[in-house]
Amino acid sequence: MGYELLVILSLAVGATVFVVTVSIGLVIHKFLNVRTTRRRKRLYEAYSGALAKVLLQEIPPLPRDARTSAIFDRYEEMIRSLKERIDAAAPRRRTRLREALRQALIDFARDMTGEVSGRLVYYFYSFGFVDDQIRLLSDRRWWVRAQAARDAGILKARRTITALTAALEDEHPDVRIQAMESLIRIVGVEALRTIFRVSRGLSLWTSVELSVIVLDFGETAVPFLIEGLGSADQSIVMFCVEMLSAIGFVHAVEPLRAIAAGSQNVVVRARAIEALGRLGDERAEDLLIESLGNPNPEIRTEALNALGRIGTPHALHPLVRMLRSGSLAEKIAAGRAIVRTGTAGTEILRQFEHDDDPLLAGAAGQVIEEREWEAEQ
Repeated sequence: MGYELLVILSLAVGATVFVVTVSIGLVIHKFLNVRTTRRRKRLYEAYSGALAKVLLQEIPPLPRDARTSAIFDRYEEMIRSLKERIDAAAPRRRTRLREALRQALIDFARDMTGEVSGRLVYYFYSFGFVDDQIRLLSDRRWWVRAQAARDAGILKARRTITALTAALEDEHPDVRIQAMESLIRIVGVEALRTIFRVSRGLSLWTSVELSVIVLDFGETAVPFLIEGLGSADQSIVMFCVEMLSAIGFVHAVEPLRAIAAGSQNVVVRARAIEALGRLGDERAEDLLIESLGNPNPEIRTEALNALGRIGTPHALHPLVRMLRSGSLAEKIAAGRAIVRTGTAGTEILRQFEHDDDPLLAGAAGQVIEEREWEAEQ
């Protein structure tokens, strides 16, 4: 009994010592983190203030006969004291000083434009931060790579273009998205050509992010979207088809017709047919009517829906054939397309409400009812 009590007391004492040790360790760790954070904040504030003075400093006009690079000599002279201060520091402190200055430069670059923006870009190169960004783009941690890609775009550092292009194939989607956005910041709309050429397997989230960028460019993005239709990657083709229909550019009709008629991928063909319907251009009519006879039901249904959006009387007879012979879903889609052809189509559909075929009569009745409900709204 005495031995057991001794063991219990020993365990209790050991547990108490362990808890106290861990608690002290946590307090010390927290103290060190707070001290490090405060130190970084002070350095950042100090260098932000120094950098603000440099950026607000007026540059006297250059002589008319001055060489083109003379402005860079002025820029270099303005940061000489900052460079000397950093170079004179011990290695570990120098690393902290450089990081504080790098972050200050990036933060200033978010809002600066014009000549001041040009100074920031020069300083980023002059302090060697561009090379740092390129190294960070190869870091083993994905969040570091993503931040590096984003910062490169903010600074519009053209030397990072090659590394950003490689990042389009990064294993992590956040890195790929940041690389896309930064390439567009640096290069402009022409970066879409590289993005569509290099990217593979666009996820839904990446497609949504990229679509916002493309829609901002509007019609200037169309030539690159049309090029993207030739990609070997299905997700790129699907994305370009979607964007062309969303932008609504009529010159996209012919390339989309070629995809809808010649693609070996049924899903891509169906999406192209859908896009043609959204564009509502009569040049697509013949292809859509021809697609009503396709053996694939998805293509037939998309062709019916597209003809319904265009609403052409020229398609009335082929649509009536589909109404008679198609599945129930195709009958309803054909009926909706028929009423869009005009008064004659509506009258034909009313006659089918009393057909002996219950599926045909039911489909016609449903479409007529939908039409009447829409008219009342």
